[in-house]
Amino acid sequence: MPMGFWYNRWTVTGRVVRDPGEPRFLPSGEPQLIFSIANSRPLSGKGVTSKTAQTSFFEILVRGRCAETCSEHLREGSPVFIEGEAIQLAYPTIGDSPPKKRIVLRARNVFFLAPGIDIPAAEDPSGVEVPE
Repeated sequence: MPMGFWYNRWTVTGRVVRDPGEPRFLPSGEPQLIFSIANSRPLSGKGVTSKTAQTSFFEILVRGRCAETCSEHLREGSPVFIEGEAIQLAYPTIGDSPPKKRIVLRARNVFFLAPGIDIPAAEDPSGVEVPE
């Protein structure tokens, strides 16, 4: 892989964990919203029942008009399809300790899926229809 070539693109479907609330405003005046989604995929193998699933949680960061739209329309349990990139946020700490860090997905596109849609498992992305 040549130097300077990096690919950081994520797509994930899931359901909103809790109501996102109101966006916060950065010093520049730009709205920012962080909310969490849950993505479940069924497990397979010996001794695994058909209802066993692994659930992953992702924090999603949206900015600008998208943050306002997500705040207005997303509610707990809303199904979403997100395209974006992983970024690392750092938070200052008190004293000499190093800053705390966490990785979030910065959304480039957020698609609101129809309520009641069956979100396919992570291994089978076919069937995900993204409205244009």
